[in-house]
Amino acid sequence: MSESKALVRGTFLLTASILITKVIGILYLIPFYAIIGDEKNLAPFTYAYQPYTIMITIATAGVPLAAAKYVSKYNALGAYKVSRKLYQSSFIVMSISGIIGFLLLYFLSPTIAQLTLANKGGIEGGWQIDDITTVIRTISFVVLFIPLLATWRGIFQGFNSMGPTAVSEVTEQVARIAFILGGSYIVLYVMDGSVLMANQVATFAAGIGAIIALLTLLYFWVKRRHFIKAEVEQDTSDIDVSYFKIYKEIIKYSIPFVIVSLCFPIINLIDQFTHNTGLAMAGVNSELHDIYFTMLSMTTNKIVMIPTSLAAGFAVSLVPFITNTYNSGRIDAMHHQIRKSLGVLLYLTVPASLGIMVLAQPLYNVFYSYSPMGTEILFWYAPVSILIALLSVTASMLQGIDKQALTVWIVIVSLIVKAVINLPLIMMFHTLGAVLGTAIALLIAVILNCLVLWKYADFKFNITIYHTLRITFYTIIMVLLVELSYFIVSLFIDPTSKLGALIVLIVGGCVGVVVYGFLTMRARLADEFLGEVTSKIRRKIKWV
Repeated sequence: MSESKALVRGTFLLTASILITKVIGILYLIPFYAIIGDEKNLAPFTYAYQPYTIMITIATAGVPLAAAKYVSKYNALGAYKVSRKLYQSSFIVMSISGIIGFLLLYFLSPTIAQLTLANKGGIEGGWQIDDITTVIRTISFVVLFIPLLATWRGIFQGFNSMGPTAVSEVTEQVARIAFILGGSYIVLYVMDGSVLMANQVATFAAGIGAIIALLTLLYFWVKRRHFIKAEVEQDTSDIDVSYFKIYKEIIKYSIPFVIVSLCFPIINLIDQFTHNTGLAMAGVNSELHDIYFTMLSMTTNKIVMIPTSLAAGFAVSLVPFITNTYNSGRIDAMHHQIRKSLGVLLYLTVPASLGIMVLAQPLYNVFYSYSPMGTEILFWYAPVSILIALLSVTASMLQGIDKQALTVWIVIVSLIVKAVINLPLIMMFHTLGAVLGTAIALLIAVILNCLVLWKYADFKFNITIYHTLRITFYTIIMVLLVELSYFIVSLFIDPTSKLGALIVLIVGGCVGVVVYGFLTMRARLADEFLGEVTSKIRRKIKWV
């Protein structure tokens, strides 16, 4: 199999698995939203998750990736004792890191809550400082487990064993969602407890998921440790590496990954610290602050992230291919890989994102409830997912050509831009200002990444621009026909009802897939990106 075919095949396999995981991750919100009540009741859950995400990213500090790399490296050299030295010490280091992360988040919780709610007394008609502090402190206990869990997965990957990681991720997700739904339902409808307690239970579900995942990994470790022990006993190498050198290598390798990984969580945290303040300064009713923020950072964000999950598959599969062709001096092959990857990504994400845009109202209604404001935020947020996907993939390309240091500076610049413009934009455009601030920051980062590719990889974007224009043209035709179908169906049913919205969504989605697929197949545009897939479709459907 050629590298190009392997790249496309690997990308599709990874993308499919990640997309399934993302869909499961959003589907649970439908029953959870029904149990919890509305966006306002979801606010504490939303407020707690952003600082938690940042803390676990810092607490793990890229060590899982580094552990995978260096365990694999020393195993390849036959230095199994060094490998054991590394992973045994990393368990200790990550356990300490989890304790420090927990303590930091626990004691910073009141400050985070105060910055979030924008005043010491809380918001009249909304959640109070003490409420948000309590929920953040609840989820802070989860930080104790996550660094150890992530590192253990990295160690398994270093032994080229992906099964334990995959299984543990599934068990973690299933346990987390089951605890969220079951726990919140029992609190509210069996124990007749408070919404705040239901939010506490829902946030601590991440801890239950982590414990189940750790037990899953322990099961695999017990089954396989005799193989690892045998490898150590067979180690005849004279290689020994000091702890200082090991962790110096790990830290050097990890820093770029940590900073890039923090990009999206910090963007969300900037929104959290400026959203309510901006709305208050703009004179928006304080009772709406929690609702609008939940719409921005939870309900619409979950839907927008579905198209961006495509980028995760590209990011994982792309780096080794580009690294290989770049280091071996096969520049033309590298250019082809970059062009193909950007083309496939845009071919899939542009219609998906604009499809969400035009079907924002029925989508939000089906997942949550009828909400003009939720619909408006989703409408404007949907196209931002294209930029999110492009940033992830272009950052991976820069890593492939050994320019990760520049990626770090580009991420820092984009975060500074977001921090500077966010509050003024929220004051001018309310919640939509936060969406615009994210779009501007990401657009700057994507442009800078592309400039680095142009300068250091000598990549010309003329063909990519041509493909993008064609993709956009066919997407616009698709959007117009989806909008027409929306209008026609709405003449006969009420799209503001749950059932009506579902019918509109199904009809609009089918029209979009058929129209875009037909147009791009007939124009042979799909052939540029999907390769043999289009030939198989043509053999079955003669008219395309």
